[in-house]
Amino acid sequence: MRILAVSDRVEPQLYNSSIARWLGPVDLLISCGDLPPYYLDFLISFLNVPMYQVIGNHCYVPHDVATNKCLPEDYPGVSNLNGRTAEYNGLLMAGAEGSPLYNGGPHQYTNRQFAQTLLRLVPGLLANKARVGRYLDVLVTHAPPRGTHDNPDTAHRGFPALVPFITRFKPTLLLHGHTHRYDFNLPMHTDLGRTHVINTYGHILLELGSERSGWLLNNETLRGAKL
Repeated sequence: MRILAVSDRVEPQLYNSSIARWLGPVDLLISCGDLPPYYLDFLISFLNVPMYQVIGNHCYVPHDVATNKCLPEDYPGVSNLNGRTAEYNGLLMAGAEGSPLYNGGPHQYTNRQFAQTLLRLVPGLLANKARVGRYLDVLVTHAPPRGTHDNPDTAHRGFPALVPFITRFKPTLLLHGHTHRYDFNLPMHTDLGRTHVINTYGHILLELGSERSGWLLNNETLRGAKL
């Protein structure tokens, strides 16, 4: 399965009518947040595959006054993974949106609030384990785990709650955005236990191969990453 994961930056090479010819076959789109709806709609339309997303702290659409949340119709054709599990062609996914709280804006959370979102995933993960023998293949977040790919400033620290969650449920991949890679010598791919943590800033093209016990990342096709 070939997955195009995107976040944080509208890239001219993707926002281009030649995208399908440039990338080759793509089976699934994943957005890790901070991208405008018009860009996501373009990717869906030109690649003609489903997209799953979590929203970042920069949402680009008006928010409901009562809930401070955007509405599903603001992102047409995109399935929101926040606080829920999903399955696509045997790939088990789950997601948690937003960044650490830093100025009170939308989609910002304390670590406790973020942990509550992760807790909402647990019943679905346990059901996955009972049904297919594993909890989760791909966890999609906007912010990274604390201590992996994060920055020291308040807005770009990772969430501590992600670390025990990954240890417990052992997803093959954790895809995140939020920490911009202005220095492309910075790590983009880090192993955290049995989980490959990947910063999708801009874009990354992944290839997963399946086996009876789940999905494996083929590192040779991890396009755009500094391994």
